[in-house]
Amino acid sequence: MSAATASSEIDMRRSFGHGWSAIAALFVLTVRQHTHGRRLFVLGLLYLLPCALAILLRNIPKPADAESLEFALAFNLLPHGLAPLTALLYAAGVIQDEVEEQTLTYLLLRSVPRWALYLTKLLATLCVTSVLIAVATVALYLSIYWGTPQLWSVIVPTRLLYVVGIWTLAQLGYCALFGFIGLLTRRSLIGGVIYIVAIECILANINFVARSLTVVYYVRILLLRWLDWPADILRRFQRDWSIDLEAAPTAEQCVQRLVLSSVLLALLTALWFARREFRLKTPEG
Repeated sequence: MSAATASSEIDMRRSFGHGWSAIAALFVLTVRQHTHGRRLFVLGLLYLLPCALAILLRNIPKPADAESLEFALAFNLLPHGLAPLTALLYAAGVIQDEVEEQTLTYLLLRSVPRWALYLTKLLATLCVTSVLIAVATVALYLSIYWGTPQLWSVIVPTRLLYVVGIWTLAQLGYCALFGFIGLLTRRSLIGGVIYIVAIECILANINFVARSLTVVYYVRILLLRWLDWPADILRRFQRDWSIDLEAAPTAEQCVQRLVLSSVLLALLTALWFARREFRLKTPEG
């Protein structure tokens, strides 16, 4: 082996190692950005509202039963409201925040390909939002079932784990979607709220083939298929959600569709970001 060839291989290994080091640093930086600031404080307050409501409704003269609170708060408020809102507040700003804060130029100077830069920031966002929703879910279930025999025998060992896993799959879809919307328009928060209301809240409740395009539809099917419900409660959930499990996709199909569509959308958005030009302001004007 010639000296030139050996030197070239060493340079390639150094470049490869430096690239992974830069990606890791970018991941940590993004997580740090997401865990500081007003967004986390605001979301924390929003997460406390359903917990406070559950505690209040359990302590009135005619308390609501735990199953009804779970259905209303955990299976409707979280997937329709708090879960997509969390993803929207963070994923829509993956690139837009850097543009507004005039820091995108410094990110583009890193020895990381543009597409990898976007995917790294999106992955960090997914991790943060998934942890936030998991913590909110645990707090909500403790508020609903505290003091009941089901809490430690059924909820914590099995149901809570399944629910957190389903919410993580939902965050994968929401983060990919809102990351795309954040790159599509500067008014991403408005566009995201319109999507949540029109698609995830309204379209998902209409028994029509188009609701298979929503994240909530697959979340509901997974809740019905993965959790061990008594027959009467299962029939009630199917009736309220207008879902016929005999005609609905299997749990494996739901997971495949959520994961594949999310990964494909994230990759397409990353390639778009890699080719897109941004008009940036610099400190020098």
